[in-house]
Amino acid sequence: MSGGITDSVLEEIKVRTSLADLVSSYGVQVRHAGSSLKACCPFHNEKTPSFNINESKGFYHCFGCGESGDAIKFVQKMEGLEFVDAVKKLAGLCGVTIEERADPEAGRRKRLYALMAELTQFYHRCLNSLKDAGIAREYLAGRGLDGGVCDDWLIGYAPVGLAPIRKWAAKYNFTMEEVEAAGVVKPPDRPGDSPYHRFGGRLMFPIKDRQGRVVAFSGRQLVENKNSGKYVNSPETVIFRKSNVLFGFDRASGAIARAPHREVICCEGQIDTIRLHICGFKTAVGSQGTAFTEEHAQMVRRVADAAVLMYDDDKAGHKATIRVAAMLLGMEMPVRVVALPGGDDPDSFLRAHPASDLQALIDGAESIVSFQCRVERAKEVNAESIDAVSRVSRAVLQTIAACPSAILRASLVDEAAKLLNLPVAALTEELAKTKPVEFRSVRASERRQHPPAEAPDAPGAETFDEPCEPEEDDVLEPPSQVVPPPELEFAFMAFMMANENDVAIDGLVGAYLPPWTFAHDFTRRFTEVWRTEAATGEDRLAEFADALDKEERPWFDRVLLESGASQASGLGPAEIMQDFIRALWCDKFKRERGNLPAVGCDEARLFKLSCDIKRLPRLSWGSVTDLIKDHIMRQEGETQK
Repeated sequence: MSGGITDSVLEEIKVRTSLADLVSSYGVQVRHAGSSLKACCPFHNEKTPSFNINESKGFYHCFGCGESGDAIKFVQKMEGLEFVDAVKKLAGLCGVTIEERADPEAGRRKRLYALMAELTQFYHRCLNSLKDAGIAREYLAGRGLDGGVCDDWLIGYAPVGLAPIRKWAAKYNFTMEEVEAAGVVKPPDRPGDSPYHRFGGRLMFPIKDRQGRVVAFSGRQLVENKNSGKYVNSPETVIFRKSNVLFGFDRASGAIARAPHREVICCEGQIDTIRLHICGFKTAVGSQGTAFTEEHAQMVRRVADAAVLMYDDDKAGHKATIRVAAMLLGMEMPVRVVALPGGDDPDSFLRAHPASDLQALIDGAESIVSFQCRVERAKEVNAESIDAVSRVSRAVLQTIAACPSAILRASLVDEAAKLLNLPVAALTEELAKTKPVEFRSVRASERRQHPPAEAPDAPGAETFDEPCEPEEDDVLEPPSQVVPPPELEFAFMAFMMANENDVAIDGLVGAYLPPWTFAHDFTRRFTEVWRTEAATGEDRLAEFADALDKEERPWFDRVLLESGASQASGLGPAEIMQDFIRALWCDKFKRERGNLPAVGCDEARLFKLSCDIKRLPRLSWGSVTDLIKDHIMRQEGETQK
């Protein structure tokens, strides 16, 4: 076992835990039925008790839905916890001590958790009492969020300037280095610059992890500033990774696990999530920023059996709905969609309508297949034409193909056939040839962490699988005449997206990857926006995505999806970036060599490029930087001429 949890510790926990009392503590009424204990199952709807508890053996089984397990499994299911977290919770309840193994980072994480908890209270006090926070209180009043809601969700206000944060840190014995490590203060970008309060003047929403600990913040702009993003989110830290945090999940996970159909509601912002909870929809969660990742889907799958998506009813919202649905279908979860009328989001709809109206929409929500058929057909001038039916069916089949469950997939195909007036057999045959919406596997993601440069079989070089070019069915939308970025640059952008606001990576990119290094203009623009976001701490990539046209947005979506896949590597981000720099320069040299004329070319130049391509993978990093600097100086010199 891990984390000091041995078999003897597990046995002690089970012996000390009364399973009947544990089940009762979750509001489940346990009754004696002869020598056994029974209850109505908390995992499905039933009127006649079929949930049996064997107290002596510490085991439960439901004859209605088949759920069974011990006390640990019960807590996992009811609260959506992982095994270790469920064991620790039970250990605390029954007085069993778990000796944690030595962890050099444990002390640092503990300090950051404490810092974030205290800072959340400080921001909340500022909202309630600071004169400058009047604009924040007015905004909240306008959105119908009263003081009780703000207290419950610990909404706050971040004072302007660094001085209040310095004073707060000194009072609570935190160093400014710790405040920087928490992502609250942005360190200076260049020598001579000053650090600054990342969230100053913003409305603050604390972001909690699965255990309910504050790990990050999302700050909303209160005074319009076109040079600043509407939302600024915490950068990733020792205790915060965007890909494994969903807003409200700490509250919703238990409600989802106990819901009759274990159905999660997925929406977009913090205020939408809060409004849903206020109005009784306790299973709602919200994604952070631009990404809903496969890790998010896995989090949801641990507690939910199905999902309802409630995104904006516009082009961007439609794309997000289909993308998220494909991920959830990949977890074998049925997906339904609520399209709110009149351009409403959950917050605006629930402020204008009773909760029963939204419940009626949820009860009548359409399947993802019905939703996508409707959205795709609306794009067509003549939706009944053969080519339109072909495009619509192709898009829908790509989504269905993400689902590994044969039964669910067959049901979705049957529905699509009826909606498109096509034979089920024909769609089934096409589905067998269809690849799902672009989700790179973990193995592919791992390969791209160490991109091949040249001569992989050379002495001392590691052998890599060469990423293959995407086949026609690999794209997010019907193929375009516009040429996408090369595979290496897609992998590079996905890595950048997965490591937003990393100062070390920004320094390497700035020093060794000038814009003309990249083969594709999209990669150049993406990198420029990424570096601007790293410098300002603002969510510029979301704005970049929103401004893309229909040809380029699928490229961004692919980058986003690949960035959320598991990144298994023994190297640190800076080392991985060094590998990317080698590979991108090799690619640059190959393009330059290929552009030399077949006759009358500069033989010395051709020879040098060929040598650099062969030796670059084997050089030490110091020698690599010298080689790159020489090429940059030569390029800049030629440009000046």
